[in-house]
Amino acid sequence: MSMRMIRFRGKEYKHINFNINSRSELSSILDNLGEMEIPGLKIDKELFFHSISELVNNSICAHREKSVNHPVRLRFSIDSEDLVITIRDKGKGFDTNDLPYNLDDPVSAIDINGRKFQIYREKYNYKRFGTGLFNAKRIFDSFQLDFFDEEGTLIPYDAYPVEGTLIVLKSKLS
Repeated sequence: MSMRMIRFRGKEYKHINFNINSRSELSSILDNLGEMEIPGLKIDKELFFHSISELVNNSICAHREKSVNHPVRLRFSIDSEDLVITIRDKGKGFDTNDLPYNLDDPVSAIDINGRKFQIYREKYNYKRFGTGLFNAKRIFDSFQLDFFDEEGTLIPYDAYPVEGTLIVLKSKLS
């Protein structure tokens, strides 16, 4: 069996790393992502890249809001039979209790059209919808959200000070 590789701009890679400046336009990020080909991806490509772009955009917004001058790091990697996507930012984290749902709840128990989501959207003047993490949980085989301190040690979201957020997504390849 041949080793799986990600194709990007005519070359093949086992890992691809993007360092995304917080001043980057989402359209240029989407253009770069759109050039990737991932053989064996079982998720609809448009849905896949939309979900990742939402999460990256959240990280960029956190960097802008908190005047963080570090890149958002996005990594795609083939690991055995999985595609692993890692998003790491230094946007100081967020309180998961502010989300309109409990991250530990199964996706089937979350109603994105319910009252909690409506209140959340109104609270943020419809600039935040609360669906980025939800969509990632819904479409990827594995979803992990962590926070880290200045040394990079993983910590609970309510531990202080939080330096940033780490999201790890996995999708089985066919």
